[in-house]
Amino acid sequence: MKKITIDELYLQMFATYDDILSVDDVAVIMNLDKKRVYRMLRSGEINSIKFDRWVRVPKLWLIEYIQKYGFQRQQSFREQRRAAVALYCRTPRSRKQIQEFLDLSDRKFFRDTVLHPLLEEGVLRMTIPEYPGHVKQRYVTVRPYESEDSDDEN
Repeated sequence: MKKITIDELYLQMFATYDDILSVDDVAVIMNLDKKRVYRMLRSGEINSIKFDRWVRVPKLWLIEYIQKYGFQRQQSFREQRRAAVALYCRTPRSRKQIQEFLDLSDRKFFRDTVLHPLLEEGVLRMTIPEYPGHVKQRYVTVRPYESEDSDDEN
């Protein structure tokens, strides 16, 4: 029985897709929102080719990205983002300031994945906790962010 390489396995998994992928195809394959894929392309996180107005990703390049980063990349990226917010908020900052700092346009996504987890973990606190939706609400770092991976060995 012939051993199948990981490259061949990915090629078989994505055999139904063309060799050059659209942003829609990339979003489906990676199970991400199209806006997120466009951000990844704009930042250079995923390599792409531009044809006139259209952005395309060769299937092999996407496979290389998935092999290199997979789901671990996404988790470590979230950890880095939360740590960056903790540093940024040493001075009280508004939700909008933090969101712009992270270049996140979706308010709900920002609240659900960044702001609320940091508040629940006690890394950030509200400056006006009795009025969470107050127009002058700011968030300030209470303690440094520690990732779930860090171990305290005594």
